[in-house]
Amino acid sequence: MSDDGDAKSGGRGSSVQAVEFALHILEFMVQAQGSVGVSELARQFGTTKSRIHRHLQTLVSAGYLLRDADTERYGISARLIALGQAVGENFELATAARFVARELRDRMGHAVTVSQPDTGGVRVLLLVPSRSNIEISVKPGSLLSHHASAQGKIALAFGDAILLPQICDAPLERHTAYTILDPEQLKAEIDTIRRQGWAVAPNEIMVGLNALAAPIRDALGHFVGVVSMVDSIQYLGPVPSAEHIAEITAAAREISANLGYRT
Repeated sequence: MSDDGDAKSGGRGSSVQAVEFALHILEFMVQAQGSVGVSELARQFGTTKSRIHRHLQTLVSAGYLLRDADTERYGISARLIALGQAVGENFELATAARFVARELRDRMGHAVTVSQPDTGGVRVLLLVPSRSNIEISVKPGSLLSHHASAQGKIALAFGDAILLPQICDAPLERHTAYTILDPEQLKAEIDTIRRQGWAVAPNEIMVGLNALAAPIRDALGHFVGVVSMVDSIQYLGPVPSAEHIAEITAAAREISANLGYRT
């Protein structure tokens, strides 16, 4: 790769080239599995040390690389490692759940979602639409609140232990007239969810909508996600049937098994 002076020339094309080159550097750094010097990178990419240095400074400033002041060599940072792990977990969870979610939809008819814990709530990763002519579901990418959604309550019950006290210490947002706003009531419901292994939230985030959710675990038994059936309150009532409970908990166990979890 020649020294095209991407940092000095203007325009959209040069900016894209600079980003691409920075990504090539990151890929090489990850594959190197150790610290790398400027000269080694310059030889690898067939460019000047000054150009390499400019990109390294940018990546260090962004928090993706670390510079050892004693050796003047560079290595990947904890932030980059965490980013890679998060991407891998997202892909792994969606892949492990996709077939199970589709089969669950086919058996029960409701929309099925798979979500993962995220900052401020639970993020929907995967949606298998219902068979109904009238679609009632939650779009992928949606962030569901902890206290007003079945998915969020599962995260409170089976996720990080410090999460529930944090949520209860802050004002609980009212989404509908049915949203739980009393911290003590929420804590009591979360205790029940831990014992029974599933959660519902009828009318709590949107009037007319309900979800039935259960936790997904990874190979080490850690909570990593939620599988849920979503539909109108007419078809997925406030008190789920034994069949609905059996189906959602079985789907959660199957996805967890796909991730390596063994009871």
